[in-house]
Amino acid sequence: MFEAKLTDAKVFKDCVDAIVTLIDEGEFSATKEGITLRAMDPSQIAMVDFELPRKAFEKYELKGDLKIGLNLADLSRIMSRVRAGESLTLKLDDSASRLLLIFKGKSTRRFNLPLIDVPASATKVPSIDFDAEIKISGGVLKESLKDASLVSSHVTLLADGKGFEIRARGDKEAVVEFSKDVLLEHTVNKEAKAMFPLEYLNDLLKAVDSNGIVVLNLKTDAPLKVDYRIADARVTYYLAPRIEAA
Repeated sequence: MFEAKLTDAKVFKDCVDAIVTLIDEGEFSATKEGITLRAMDPSQIAMVDFELPRKAFEKYELKGDLKIGLNLADLSRIMSRVRAGESLTLKLDDSASRLLLIFKGKSTRRFNLPLIDVPASATKVPSIDFDAEIKISGGVLKESLKDASLVSSHVTLLADGKGFEIRARGDKEAVVEFSKDVLLEHTVNKEAKAMFPLEYLNDLLKAVDSNGIVVLNLKTDAPLKVDYRIADARVTYYLAPRIEAA
């Protein structure tokens, strides 16, 4: 038995958008603490770690832990139909074989999706002792990456005692510099520098609000940790670096 209601359906839409940017199929885990999902993208370059806590729900009823495997591309298409002011109720049908989605606003709309079997995988969060943490506006970061995309398909992120830098280099070069005084937070124990694919970085940031806060954790030539919130939900990604040949 499972039934959960969100007052604002758009919150779940944004959460699904944040996940489907990496994976087309996934398995949500529903426990008394809330709903979580952790998975690697098919290329094994990036990982998403998602959590929507129980406190985010107006109603949350659950009898025993559940695994809810879904085609996330189909779920995303349904969630794209969210209308302003609608609530969303998620509910398993009596046979626990389909997930019902009930939108309530000026009208009541119902959709259902079949549950699918998602291959089990023991996806572990990387254990990294990061050397730098940067907090920056989501809008500012996304605009900076647009500047970098004019030059290259990869960017180098660098954090040191002076601030934070985004650099792209091809036939041309683009550099965006932030002094530590203009960043929302700047904690650097040791200079950290690594290169990442722009396409993936842009995908990871699709769901972040322009006024949202993005937390970046860096270590030289180690995976990048990207973390931000969608209302009460937390979305964390890990992105593998590109190691340049010596």
